[in-house]
Amino acid sequence: MSLRHLDLDALRAFVAIVEQGGFSIAAEQLGRTQSAVSLQIKRLEQTLGQTLLQRVQGRVDGPTAEGNALLAYARQMLRLNDEACAILARNAVSGSLRIGLPEELMEQVFPAAMPLFRARYPRLRLSVQAEASIVLRAALAEGRLDVVIYKDCSDVVGGELEVLRDEPLCWVAGEAYRDTLHADAGVLPLALFGENCVFRMAATAALARAGIAWQVHYSGSSTTGLRHALRHGLGLGVLPESLLGDGLLAVDSCAGIALPSLPRSRLVAAYAGDSVAPAAHCLIGAFAESLQRPVR
Repeated sequence: MSLRHLDLDALRAFVAIVEQGGFSIAAEQLGRTQSAVSLQIKRLEQTLGQTLLQRVQGRVDGPTAEGNALLAYARQMLRLNDEACAILARNAVSGSLRIGLPEELMEQVFPAAMPLFRARYPRLRLSVQAEASIVLRAALAEGRLDVVIYKDCSDVVGGELEVLRDEPLCWVAGEAYRDTLHADAGVLPLALFGENCVFRMAATAALARAGIAWQVHYSGSSTTGLRHALRHGLGLGVLPESLLGDGLLAVDSCAGIALPSLPRSRLVAAYAGDSVAPAAHCLIGAFAESLQRPVR
């Protein structure tokens, strides 16, 4: 018995006719003439030796039983074909993509996100800038970056932004030191990220509104370094809930001082310009997926 090979274009026409309910609409969708689509279906029926469409007074009245059986296979074959073409097209994409992100994401998320992205765009060259959120937003506005992920503690997030994570911002103390931190002369000891960090700005603004004095005992850009400082009692800090980790606790008072409420913490993605490259969306999707994994 000789092997018969199904024409994918004919299968695509068949699926379009069934889904659109007729030859004329299907032909318009496919960008072909109605006669060309009719010829494709005729040849497909000849190849299979089956009638695939029910016709009533010259109009399509759905697939036949044989057509219905073919329909599921046709959709699967077309899906596999389109997926294969899309993957090979992505693999052929070259050039560069400039991304900016907070330094702590280099520790938490970058190692997990990169394999996901590289599997889809192996030839695309990444240029990464790890900086404070305020610096990243300026670089995006000036056209020096294509996409940024930044921290945001404002009351309202713009509709053009993609929120990757939204969670409480917490006052944090080392578990072993939560009851022994001292506020000499009512001055809270703080362990914080650097001066341009939105978490630091949110914390010091909240303390100022509450009339609470403070002094920085540790400042750094590394999440690992800050968590070590907090665990070993260098001061009180602020972190998103997801970053607490072992040995750290959310607290609402320190040294007998009630702590003021903090805004919510968000990680948001923003793109340069109105036209966003598929690779940029893919990269942000890889970071979003990696952010779902627990922090250790």
